[in-house]
Amino acid sequence: MKKQVKSQMVLFYAALIAFVITALLVLFPYIQQRVQGSYQTAGDAFGEGEQLN
Repeated sequence: MKKQVKSQMVLFYAALIAFVITALLVLFPYIQQRVQGSYQTAGDAFGEGEQLN
């Protein structure tokens, strides 16, 4: 009986890790866009909206 409980815990943790990784992969584009937007906002504030070519 103890072996079955241990197997269930391993399966539970594997499923939990898979869920977290999947959530991060799905949300990564939104997180990346948000970070880039923050950098752009900070750059615009620092450069007063001017762009250098």
